[in-house]
Amino acid sequence: MIKKIYSDIRLYFASAWYSYRALYAWQTIGPYLSGKVAFPIAQMLFFLYLGRLAGVSNPLYIVIGNILLLPATNGVAGVSMTISGERDFRTLPYLIASPAPRGPLFLGRSLVHIIDGLLSTIAALILGVLFFHIDLSHSNLVLTGSCILLLTITSCGLGLMLGSLSLRTREAWTITSMISILLYILSGVNFPISILPKYLQAISYSLPLTRGIQAARLAMGGADWLAIRSLFMGELLVGLIYIGVGYLLFSWFEKISLVDGQIEAM
Repeated sequence: MIKKIYSDIRLYFASAWYSYRALYAWQTIGPYLSGKVAFPIAQMLFFLYLGRLAGVSNPLYIVIGNILLLPATNGVAGVSMTISGERDFRTLPYLIASPAPRGPLFLGRSLVHIIDGLLSTIAALILGVLFFHIDLSHSNLVLTGSCILLLTITSCGLGLMLGSLSLRTREAWTITSMISILLYILSGVNFPISILPKYLQAISYSLPLTRGIQAARLAMGGADWLAIRSLFMGELLVGLIYIGVGYLLFSWFEKISLVDGQIEAM
């Protein structure tokens, strides 16, 4: 039992290391940092001015929301693209044929996106303070950081679910892109969830990120653990459900794809 646990942990970090080498090791620091600076500023400015045109009374609500969505974007798109990329480069059949357990093999890929999501958020917060005058002087920084870390992890569950679709369809990336855009509407990033119709509110609270973003906003305003506990634990529970369902979906799609040969279809 101990030997298996050690083997799974070793595989998890080995998968994370090779994923890092494939995605980032070839990059120079300049283009990487420009992506961490130019993209967040452009995104925040876009939604900020869109909110002003719509008559939003608190533009900082939009700025902070878009900062908090950055780690989720890494988790959803990054993990989904990791699995679909294996298929695009025709390496997925080799991974499926390997005796390695699927959990640490594919969940290890998410570690790179969790770390990158944290770096993206830290960079965006610094930019938010410098350019948009976000006041963090009263923030509970420990709880805020914990909420951001939680967001990066729970979003990987959604990414795993969407990435599993690549075992059955070539349009997995299109579906992932659509879901990623819907998150700007359904997760309370640019406006409160309360203004959505009731059925959309129900969908919103069934997704990861919604509770985590609310908890992070409260923590940034100085709230303590008791004030965000229910939101934080709810986000954790929903995230674990998505990770579990994503793993089960991947296992199921793998089995039926091996039977009908879909795993080889390009």
